[in-house]
Amino acid sequence: MSDQKRPSVLIIDDHPEDQTAAIAVLKHTGLDVEVCLPNKLVDDHLRRADVVAIDQYYEWDLVPHPDEIAYWPQDGLALAAVVSRRLAALKSHAAIVLRTGELGRLAGNLPRAARVPLLSAQSGLDWILEKGEDENASPKLHQLAAGAASLRPFIHDQSSWNEGAAWLNLAESAPWSDSALAEVQVCRPPEHVVARYTAGNAWLRWFAHRVLPFPSFLISDLKAATLLGIGLRELQSIVSDSESEMGEELRNIVYTGHLSGLVDRRWWRAGIESFVDTALLDSSEDLEVAEALSDYYERLHGSPVTLLPHVHPVVTIDADYAEDGVADAMECVRLAPDLWPVFADEPWALRDDAMEIPDLAAMVSRGDRGRLHPMDVTS
Repeated sequence: MSDQKRPSVLIIDDHPEDQTAAIAVLKHTGLDVEVCLPNKLVDDHLRRADVVAIDQYYEWDLVPHPDEIAYWPQDGLALAAVVSRRLAALKSHAAIVLRTGELGRLAGNLPRAARVPLLSAQSGLDWILEKGEDENASPKLHQLAAGAASLRPFIHDQSSWNEGAAWLNLAESAPWSDSALAEVQVCRPPEHVVARYTAGNAWLRWFAHRVLPFPSFLISDLKAATLLGIGLRELQSIVSDSESEMGEELRNIVYTGHLSGLVDRRWWRAGIESFVDTALLDSSEDLEVAEALSDYYERLHGSPVTLLPHVHPVVTIDADYAEDGVADAMECVRLAPDLWPVFADEPWALRDDAMEIPDLAAMVSRGDRGRLHPMDVTS
């Protein structure tokens, strides 16, 4: 074990005796773990923590506190706000995570596919973990603690930051690394004054809330497959084939940096785009784009690879912001959903779906609204 401090998690719970199993799992992943009652929390707890994990509900009749409403938090969200302000006073910068069994009630009508990051942002939290998913909670806490702890050295020595390449685990040897960092910059990361002021927490929240959930410099399996011009199952089959040279090259484009475990697999967009460019440059100039891709993919994979039938394929989303398929752009309308980052890819939906689903129709961007109600040419 190196001299570097292990990432630390502080769990605030009114039943610490119930956390034995969770503590054992977290320690096994390489974390230091402390558990304390909410009324026993002191500054030293906060100074040591990289993540403060707070339960949503407390049995306050079991935990002594003042009766005046202004002197005790009603629930975990209120306690998180108190902890956040105390961390600021201490100039300490742990990530704050809420643990709840009522995510649906807290999130209300927020779109399901993005409700965790959106609710986290609205509540001043770094992330929310849903109880009942214990097998996923420990790895996610580890990801958050390690991500927060790993930002500290860069804040004190900005010369080693290199636009976040090390934290993002972007291999500088990758021929597309400069393009990837340029795409990171397009998303306006807080890496200067704001990052120093928050000891990196602003970067952590920006990445967790604005980058991971939406297609920008990191993209989903479906988006990566679509950029490659192939179907989702085709991509997954190729990547899982250990004998495929194409699969091997694509596996090197998967995002493996901090917080990669918070969401489903993500890919470096720049890497996927570079892969397609190489395919086109390596094929005969006499071939059309689809033919050139098919020829290159077959040579690299060792067997035919089926391409998408669409001329201009786009990934579509539903009213909950979940990717739900691929269609030709001519069959779709552009959307302008609430809280969708301006730097993220423009979202699309099938025109027929938007005509039938009111919640989806409400998201259609101004320029495409006329396509939902075409003029009656017979009138």
